Amino acid sequence: MEFKGTKLEDIIVTLPFADGTSVECGVYSYFEVNNKEYFAMLPLKGKKQLDFSQKYMLYEVKEDEEHNPIVLYIDSDEEYAIAARYFSNQLK
Repeated sequence: MEFKGTKLEDIIVTLPFADGTSVECGVYSYFEVNNKEYFAMLPLKGKKQLDFSQKYMLYEVKEDEEHNPIVLYIDSDEEYAIAARYFSNQLK
């Protein structure tokens, strides 16, 4: 599976948190809902292995002018619920 020509397994995202910590995540899935694009990500264990013992994290994703992914926090609870419901249905 690819995101705009980049293999998902090659995308690693460092997510910063408000407390100053951060976590490196890999992309598990890319999907579209209501004309918006999303990544479902999992923390990494090791260099590139997804840690399936952790919870999935959902983020909106866009691309910059150089076709790199830009990961955005989903501000709206309603939008997050819609994306989560769609993603959960894809796991079944």
